[in-house]
Formats: sequence, C-alpha cells, structure tokens
Amino acid sequence: MNASALLAGAATRHITPNLDARPVFLAGFQNDRRATAIDTDLYVRALALRLDERIAVIVACDLIGLDRSDVLDVRAALAAHGIDPSGLIVACTHTHSGPDTLGLWGPDRYISGVDPLYLAAVKQAIVEAAMEALTFCCPARMRCAMTRLPGYIANFRDPDIVDDDVAALQFVKLDGEVIATLLNLACHPEVLDGDSTLISADYAGYACREVETRVGGVALHVSGALGGMLSPDTHDRTPAWAERMGRAYADAALAALEASAVIDADRLEVRRTEFDLPLVNPLLLMAQQMGVLRVRQPVNGAITTSCTFIDLGLAQIITIPGELLPRLGFKLKAALPGPCKILVGLADDEIGYILPDDEFVPPADYLNPGKQYEESMSIGPTTGSRILAAAQGLIGDQP
Repeated sequence: MNASALLAGAATRHITPNLDARPVFLAGFQNDRRATAIDTDLYVRALALRLDERIAVIVACDLIGLDRSDVLDVRAALAAHGIDPSGLIVACTHTHSGPDTLGLWGPDRYISGVDPLYLAAVKQAIVEAAMEALTFCCPARMRCAMTRLPGYIANFRDPDIVDDDVAALQFVKLDGEVIATLLNLACHPEVLDGDSTLISADYAGYACREVETRVGGVALHVSGALGGMLSPDTHDRTPAWAERMGRAYADAALAALEASAVIDADRLEVRRTEFDLPLVNPLLLMAQQMGVLRVRQPVNGAITTSCTFIDLGLAQIITIPGELLPRLGFKLKAALPGPCKILVGLADDEIGYILPDDEFVPPADYLNPGKQYEESMSIGPTTGSRILAAAQGLIGDQP
C-alpha cells in the first residue's frame, strides 16, 4: 500500500433520548416544550480521515448545539485513549426537534433544560464513534461536488440574501464501495416548528437516511451559514414535508456526486486556531449567572473559542463556532480556493448568532428584542469581524 494513500472510516451511534426515563425538553423554540413521541431517531455520525501521521475526524450530532466545554471533554477522553484530538471537529446539525443540550429551553426561562445524564451519554457516543471510525480506516478515494437546492430555503431576516449552495464529499473504497458521504447546506433544520412535540432530526436526518439507503455507507449533514434566518421555505410544518426536503437535498447532492470524477486524494492538512471574543450580551451573562447556560468564565470580559481548517486539495472545510449570517458566509466561502467549499457552522461550540458588525443593532430590551432577535442571541457587536478574521487567517496560512 502506498504510504501516502488517504484512509477513511466512518461510524455511527444512536442518541435518541428515552422518553420514559425523564422529561425531554425540546430545544429551539419556546420553553417547556416536552417531547411526546419520536419521528426519527437521532445519531452521532463520525467521518475519520488519515494521511500518513495526519488525522481529521468530523463528527456530526443531531442536536441543537454543544458548548465548548463539552467538546473539550470529548478531546480529553480521546487523549486518554492515546488519540491526538487536535484534528477533531464536533459539529451539530442544529435540529430544533432534539433535546436541549445548551440550557435555554427548560421548563421556564430560569431553569436549564439540560439533562446531565443524557449529555454525558452523548459525549461518550461521540468518543466511541470517533474511535471506531479511526480504527476501521481503509484506503479510499474521493469525489466532491457543488450544486444548489433552489426553492426550499428562505431568509426571514433579509429575504434578498439566500445561500442555497449544496456541497458534497464522498469517500469510497478502492473497489467503489461508499464509506461516507458528507453533506453541507445552510438552513435551520426546523421544518417541524414550535407546535411539534416530536423528536426528529428534521430534513437533515431524512437526507442522511436517503443517501445511506441509496448508496450505502454513513451520511453526515453539517450546517452552513444558516444564521439570520435561513429556514425551510414552507407553511407545511409536518414530517412529510421534512422528508420531502430531505429527499430533494439528497437527490441534488447525489446527482452532483455521480457527475464528478473519483480522484486519488493525496492531501490532508489540518490547522486550528483559538481566539478570544468579548462577551457583552447582558442576557447571556444573566443566563450564566442563573445556571441556565454553562459558565464560560470570561477572562477580561472575553471567552475563548476556535475555528478549524481542513484542506483536501480540491475540497476545503472551514468551521465556525456558531450561527454565521449568510452575508459573512459568502465572504468566507469566497476565501476558500475550492472548487468544493464547505463551511461548517455550530462546530466545536455554539456561541449563538454571528452578525456583520455593520448590521448589529443592540436591542433596547434583550428580553423582548423584536426585530433584533439575532442580536439578542449574539455575544457581541464585533463577533462577526473577529471570527471572519480568524477564519480567513487560517485559510490563508501556509504550513
């Protein structure tokens, strides 16, 4: 075997909560929305890549988001097993029909909705899936593609700015068997809205199931710059429409991949940067003081977060620790050399909405923000420019 051959592996773990054990508070809309039934199961899905001594592991979780502290726990657990965690990315699909893993959607706005036992099980599932994917890596080739998904996404903050790009990466064994397919789209998984009490991975879960059924292997969805507010363009808030959107998403990605050549991937570069961001949002600070959100322990008024860049030659991946607005998403994707450009939001952290600095208008009342909802869920007015600078610096950095 060629010493410089790319190796790829994939694994999954089931993380659907037990509705009979304890109340499950659903995340993403109002407080005290308790799950009553299961539409689709939730999963942790892992893709591992190796090239010589270099490792990258991308884990996609069917969850609203995870705090940086959760990801640090996973990194520590991998390190305890002798695995270098520096190439790990833990991203969340941001489904609004999964358990509260952040704290904001408990029985009321003053009580966290996080179940510590469930969260511990999720972190263990991430560790197990990452380790299994790494253990069973095998020689692989790659195909990558870009296409669009018109007609399914609307921007409810700024209707003139919609990102309907679909990016797809597929890794196959030398005999052509599919190992994993990575899907990327910028849209909130919230076909099922606040009236629903179903557990669901929403359109993203249906898309992954469709891909796995049609071509095999493990399918992962990672969310793009979905902030402010890229959401499904429908009044039909049913599982049937979520399945319809998921199938359309899968159709577009698979058609684009089928038209793309399979190539020998001989590049895997991973770069990561940590940086500080001022935390000046009084609502989020109050939520930490009350124990609704995990305490970030700001140093000099700033919290630490990170971005990661993965270069696979014809495809590049850049991660963002929250919900980037599409205006900034377009700028960041333009900095990627391509041709396949993947922006992974809600990666290794969830700091909330990330707005362009010139678009940030502080709410007069953070508890009733009106049109400034995204600002009320953002850590501060300079978050956008600071994250953009950090990510662009990674992309332009030469090893």
